[in-house]
Amino acid sequence: KNYKDHARSDRSLYLFGFGDGGGGPTEFHIERIRRARTAPCLPRVERKRQSVDFFRAAYEESQDLMTWAGELYFELHRGTYTSQAANKRGNRECEFLLRDAEWLSCFADGAYPAEDLERLWKLVLLNQFHDIIPGSSVREVYADSAKDYERVRKDGGAIVEGALRKIAAKLDTSQMEGPLAVFHNSPVPSQAELAWPQGRAPKSLEIDGERLPVQLVDAFGERKIVFRTPESALGAVAVGDLTNKTPTVQPRLKAGPKKIENGEFAVRFDANGNITSVRTLDDDPVEFVAKGALANVFQLFGDHPLFWDAWDVEAYNLETLQEITKAESFEVVESGPVRAAVEVVRKFGSSTIRQRIGLGPTPGIRFDTEVDWREENKMLKVAFPVSVNSPRATYEIQFGHVERPTHSNTSWDMAQFEVCAQKWADLSEGGHGVALINEGKYGHDIKGNTMRLTLLRAPKSPDPTCDIGVHRFTYVLLPHYDQIQHSDVVAASYAINAQVRTALVGKGKGRNGRTAQFVATDTRSVVVEAVKKAEDSNRLVARMYECHNTRGRAELHCGRKVKRAWLTDMEENPLRELTVSEGAVGFEYRPFEIITVMLEV
Repeated sequence: KNYKDHARSDRSLYLFGFGDGGGGPTEFHIERIRRARTAPCLPRVERKRQSVDFFRAAYEESQDLMTWAGELYFELHRGTYTSQAANKRGNRECEFLLRDAEWLSCFADGAYPAEDLERLWKLVLLNQFHDIIPGSSVREVYADSAKDYERVRKDGGAIVEGALRKIAAKLDTSQMEGPLAVFHNSPVPSQAELAWPQGRAPKSLEIDGERLPVQLVDAFGERKIVFRTPESALGAVAVGDLTNKTPTVQPRLKAGPKKIENGEFAVRFDANGNITSVRTLDDDPVEFVAKGALANVFQLFGDHPLFWDAWDVEAYNLETLQEITKAESFEVVESGPVRAAVEVVRKFGSSTIRQRIGLGPTPGIRFDTEVDWREENKMLKVAFPVSVNSPRATYEIQFGHVERPTHSNTSWDMAQFEVCAQKWADLSEGGHGVALINEGKYGHDIKGNTMRLTLLRAPKSPDPTCDIGVHRFTYVLLPHYDQIQHSDVVAASYAINAQVRTALVGKGKGRNGRTAQFVATDTRSVVVEAVKKAEDSNRLVARMYECHNTRGRAELHCGRKVKRAWLTDMEENPLRELTVSEGAVGFEYRPFEIITVMLEV
């Protein structure tokens, strides 16, 4: 009765077994199959060991099969985008850490740590099991996963630091007072941080002919220095000198109780620290906050699903909105030379939010947030009503993006009141748009012109302590001109998520103060997602994807001389040899294509 394709195919596939218990077929299932073989009015049932047998037969015998375009949106379990926030943040952080560990290890002297990297990747992937990463496991599971992520951070961090030091040992630091190696696996600069627990902080980082300003910051109980990522460290390792010399680069920064400003944006606040305006500072300024609205407003909702607490959020709970607009305190806390920032403290229920809103090296407006979350059966979102008109919003998924409606015309549209995304979601009209970039949050909703990011939940089952405690996270609002494919949205999402790797190094003589860029393409539309050693040889493997829904031809450049190159499948089996011309590898790409290239260097 449920089979709708009789006119197109006489075959369907039915999976059976004891599902949630993790088992296969039981005696009950086998007996039902035996009876079905002779029962009248039932389809003929065959047991097959491999699903490929079904697909081969269906392909040969079917005709005019229907095609579905777009995502198969699941109208359940929307709470899994948010539950167990610390676990989700650990996953994101460790994915990017191991990405850098592989990348740097390919260009450091010594043996490639293949076994260690495989062990750490398997630990991360283990915690992507379908009840762990969604936040729908019991308390003991998250005690274990926290230990796993800490092990990955420790061991992966050691691989990164060791590789960074080996590479930096070949660079010239002989005349430096405090040599620092810097690596940022990003196409555009962002904010670099280095713990500075005590002592006088340096004034500048002298690197590649520039003296960049350095700023000492005390925030959330941590003392650190911050500076802009040097251009020479983007996709490469550069060494610089931490000195007390006056910086030669002076960013334009202003900080006051009503406004912070850099050379690109001016952000205005009301007396409670709510954003009233985000405006560009060019000759034809654009206002990105909707007229008369407040932005960066925290919103609290009741969160009482009908059935599965950790799994679900319900549309009717959005009717319980409470906006948290009153501040306990609001003050200027940073006024340059690297960042300008204000800090606002808000209290509600038994919880406290402390947030730093800043302009500086990070693309866009940065929101560093600490929440002491003590609510039960509540959900916390942050809202940005923006001056953008569009019937559809764009959300990043793995290796691409999808569009979803911003209206509720149909029941299908209404069902998408909470949707998932990876590092960013964007709302754009003809000439400009706004992206909301995160470091480990996955629940979003964009309706009309209001963009919202879901920050925390407090379900009581199956883990009654879910998310209770202190959380630190960052999100970034990135206003931009043009559509996504002509903006820096994708590049900025990598700049914000890929931490700047630094290591204090000893003095040594080398030929120059930086390496060549390790692996890069000549187009912003093709992202180099991973660089690793091949599984079965000493060749290098670069995995890329097209991110803007475009097609064309690109060149891949490597910091080592490329002798030969092959296009491969994802299991690194060569498909065809590629042309290498003056060290550059040429290849063609299609919209959202995943491309794997093997290099002999």
